[in-house]
Amino acid sequence: MSDEERQRQGKLPQEAVVSVREVPDEQTAVMLCDFLKAQGIEANAVAVQIPWFATVETLLHGYWGRIEVLGKDAERAAELIDEFLAAKPEETPEEEG
Repeated sequence: MSDEERQRQGKLPQEAVVSVREVPDEQTAVMLCDFLKAQGIEANAVAVQIPWFATVETLLHGYWGRIEVLGKDAERAAELIDEFLAAKPEETPEEEG
């Protein structure tokens, strides 16, 4: 069955979702997902937490959660995240007051 036939029947082909980065907290996950989305890559933050046991799960796993993207975007997403996290803010001259 071709992709066109699947679409007509409402059955779209499935694509694998892969983890590209483990993150220490929810804030980092949201920031990285927003960054990837701005670069045209759909990304989701997936927590490894169990409600009410967040601290325990973080200690057990060593991280808060993962950033996941479609398999076709994984390599580019991992490179973009590495570049983003390695970037240093530009120094601006102090304003004269």
